[in-house]
This record gives sequence, structure tokens and C-alpha cells, in this order.
Amino acid sequence: MSSVPDAAASVYRSIFESMTCGVMLIDGDGQIETFNPAAAAILGMEQEAALHRSFAEVFIGNADYEQLSEAVLAAIYDGAVGLHRVATVSVGERAVPLAVDTSYLQEPGGRREAHRSVVAVFSDISELESLRVKEAALARDLAAKHQELRAAYRGLEGRNRELGDLLRKVRAVRVAAVACGALLACGIGAWLWSESPAIRFGSTPTQAARTTGGERVVVVEPVRVASTITVPSTIEPLREVAITSPIEAQVGAVHAAVGAHVVAGQPLLDLDVSEVRIERRKAETAYLKAKAQVDLLADWANSSEASRAKRALTKSQIALEAANTKLEEVSFLVEEGLAPAARKVAAERELRTRLLDLEAAEQDLHAVLAKGGEDRAVSDLELETARGELERLDAILRNATVVAPVAGVVLRLGGGAGQRGSALSAGTSIDAGQHLVTIGDMAGVTVSGRVDEVEVRRLAPGAAVRISGPAFPGVRLEGRVTYISSQAYRVGGQTGVPAFEIVAAVDRLASEERAAVRLGMSAELEIVVYESDTALVVPIGAVDLSTGNPQVRVRDQAAGAERIVRVATGVTTLDGVEILSGLAPGDRVVVP
Repeated sequence: MSSVPDAAASVYRSIFESMTCGVMLIDGDGQIETFNPAAAAILGMEQEAALHRSFAEVFIGNADYEQLSEAVLAAIYDGAVGLHRVATVSVGERAVPLAVDTSYLQEPGGRREAHRSVVAVFSDISELESLRVKEAALARDLAAKHQELRAAYRGLEGRNRELGDLLRKVRAVRVAAVACGALLACGIGAWLWSESPAIRFGSTPTQAARTTGGERVVVVEPVRVASTITVPSTIEPLREVAITSPIEAQVGAVHAAVGAHVVAGQPLLDLDVSEVRIERRKAETAYLKAKAQVDLLADWANSSEASRAKRALTKSQIALEAANTKLEEVSFLVEEGLAPAARKVAAERELRTRLLDLEAAEQDLHAVLAKGGEDRAVSDLELETARGELERLDAILRNATVVAPVAGVVLRLGGGAGQRGSALSAGTSIDAGQHLVTIGDMAGVTVSGRVDEVEVRRLAPGAAVRISGPAFPGVRLEGRVTYISSQAYRVGGQTGVPAFEIVAAVDRLASEERAAVRLGMSAELEIVVYESDTALVVPIGAVDLSTGNPQVRVRDQAAGAERIVRVATGVTTLDGVEILSGLAPGDRVVVP
């Protein structure tokens, strides 16, 4: 640590002092060199009681810190770089569970010396343990209540069967009683006819009224019938939107906190893009050079190199004409005997040389012009590449401030989507593609729950649901079932009750609903299995099942005559049976 400048050492010391996790550094001689205030608070001791003292003197042999000592010693004996354990220590009269991470300190470059220092970082996880215990107890209570509900449901089905059997027996007894009454009436009538005419003619017709006095007539009218399943659930966002980093950088500033409500376009955090700005200047330089080269090649025929080749060709043409003229003059002089023949040979040789020079100049000009076409294709590609890189860096700079893509609630800062990550802060290094923020879209909500193997058969995706809760009284959300698990899992382990997960969604919330509902609130999910506003319902006793097919007695209001009507039944409620076919509104059904 002596090689670290004083300013850097001060920063590191401030970090250790302000951390909420306990940090303890043990050097190669077993002395405690670092023991921050958080460590003293968690372990219930004074900071001075541990600093610059032997680890064995302070912790080994102290039964209150036995498991913590074992965790540190395990790191020393195993020689591993990074161990994670859970240890329980006693602070006063309270047992405190700790999450302990231990590791060797490595030299720069990964080199480890014979006498190595060990660092232990630990934090109080009492709240997590408490939540885990409560969750396990809640799961057991739910499983027990579910077993009770299933037993009650089975008992209700058994009682319904018993009532059905009893109803058939009552009807059979009633038919037998009516038959016996008829026979008895016939016998009494015959006896009265034969014994006392006066009595016979003086009786009043009250027997028939007494025979039918126990029946009543019900007029069938359309009513509302509904069958629902109620499931406890929790309010969750409609969807989770994950935002990742476009570059490898550091966090400049954080403008949001977990649990905060944000609107679309609201800044969440700033990225430090100083390195990107340097790259952008280099990319702009490359782009300008490539563009200048493309502009040059666009007018290549008039470029300096092409102009030089054209001038060389013109000179060769002029030289050729001069050589040709000279040959004509020398030839004339030789023919007239005014010049030796050798001069003519030299003039012819010079003419051939000029012809070769002209051919070379023409080839050079053609090569220069062809080169411009080839270089133009390469320059176009280089310009397109430079433009793409410049646009990419400009996009990164535009996105240096990360904004919320949707309105909702900040669920996580840092870490992976669906994972518990450490909160981001200024100076945190991040990689390209690393998860930054997760936002719960609150345009709507979802709720999830569990149903047992009996009830899941009655459900189907798209079924209407109604969501209410004690935390938002007077507000009832309307949605639909979006997911039903095809695989069961057991609540409370392998011996628990098989349950299937279901998810329902409310796609859009009104402003007043959004203000009343918050993530994590408990809710009651009511799933509508069947619902009809125009159902025809008759009392249970009006349906005769003695023949094996449901039928009812319908009485004509005017004539008083009765007829037997076969019907198709639907949902059975506590006091009635839905009739799907066979009856019409206004029919008068006889209830025995």
C-alpha cells in the first residue's frame, strides 16, 4: 500500500469506511490490518478491539464467532481465490446470520506470494433469513388451506350425490304415497256410496286441494348465472423492459433509484463517453481524408497525375512530327547529293525512337486513367466504412444519456435481467451489452397464481378475469388469462399438492387505476369460468332424474294441464339448475 499515492490511499480509505458490508483484512502474519466500522457494528465490537491484533487472539476460541472463524480458516487452508459461506455469530442475545466472502489478495498480474493476505467481506442477512422462514411458513399454510378446500369440495360433491339419491327416493315415496292415497280415496268413496247417500251428496270438494297443497309453480325468467374461481395473487408489471449498455464505459451519473416511477424519455443515467469522443475525432479525420480522395478521383481525368501523362503524350507527338520532318529533309538532301547517306540512317533511327516514346506515353496515359477507376472503387469503400464508423459513434454519443423507453417503475439497476444486481453508481465500469436498468411497464399489469389439478381443467386461455385487492378498494381491474402452465409442480415438496401456474394480464390501465395500483400489492384474481346474463334457472327440486334423463313438469296456465318436458341442464348453483334447452321464458314449472 506504500506505493499508492496519498490521494488514492485517502480515496480507498474513504471507501472502506463508508461501506455497509464488513471488511476485514488479515496479513500474512495473522494480524488484522483492516477492520472497517461496518464490520465492528455487525459483529458488535469496538473497531479498536480488533485492529492490529492477532486474528487468533480476537476470534479463535470465542464461541460467539466460531462459524466466522471457520469460514476464514477454510479460505486459508483451501488456498482458493474466492469462497462464499453463510455463518452465524452471536451478538449479545441475538443470533446474526452472515453472508461471508473470503479470498486471497493477489499481487498485480495474478502473482501470489508465500505469505498472502486474506480479505473477508461479510454482511448481515437477518432480513433475508426472516423472509425465507416466513415464505416457507406461508407455503405450508397455503398447502394446508388448499388441502382443507379440496376436502371440503370433495365433501360437497359427496353431499350433492347423497342429496340426489335422497331426492330420487323422496320422489319414489311421493309417487307411492299418491298411489296409496288414490286407492284409499277410492275405497272411502265406495264405502260412502254404499253406506250413506246423505254423506255422499253433502261432502265438500276439499280433498283435491289438500292433495296438491304441497306443490308450487315457478315462472321461468332469464337471470344472470356465473361460475368463478378465486386465486390469491400479486400485482406485477405488464412486461419487463431491459436496457443494456451500447459501449464499454463508466457510469457518469445515476438519475433514478429502484422503485422510482419514471415516464418515457426520462433520463436514467449518464455514461462517461470521453473515450468515445476521442474515437469520434479520429473517425471524422478518416472520413474527411476518404471524402477528399473520392472527390479527387471523381475528376481524375483532370488530376495533376493525369495532366502530366497527357502532357507527356503531347510532347511525344510533337517530337515524332519533328523527327518525321527532319527525315524528309535529310532524305531530300541525300537524294540531291548534298548530304551523306549516314545522316538519313540517323534520322530514321531517331524517328523510330520517337515512335517508341509515343507508344510509351500513350500506355502511361491509359494506365493513369485506369488507375483512377480502380482507386475510385477502393476509395468509395473506404468512404462508406468511415461514414458508418462516424455514424456509429454519433449514435453512441446521442445515447450517452440512457432514457426510459416506456413509463413504469425501475425494478433493477445493474445486474442481469431477472437477477438481483448491485446498484450502479458513478464510476462503475460496465461492458458493452451489460445490463443497466430494468423497467416494469405499467401501461398494464399482470397477476399470477396457482390452481390445483381439479380446477385447472375448467380454465382456458382468454378467460375473463376480475382483479381486486384490499390495498386498492373500490377499484376492479378487468383482464384475461394469458398463460396456463402445462406442467404441475408440488407446493411444499414432493409430498405437496400438485399446482399449475396461471397468468392473467390487464393490457391497459386508466389513470386512476394506475394511481391506485402499485407493484407487489396482494390481489385477488377472480377467473370467470362460465357467465350468462340470460340463463333460465329452475329450483333443484323441479328437475326429475328418476328416469336417467333430466325432465320437468310444465303446467299450462289457462287449462291447468301438465306435460313432462325433457331438458338439458348446465351449471348447478346452490339453489338452482341452469336449463340449456327444453324451456322458454314464461313457462310455468311445477316444483314438488
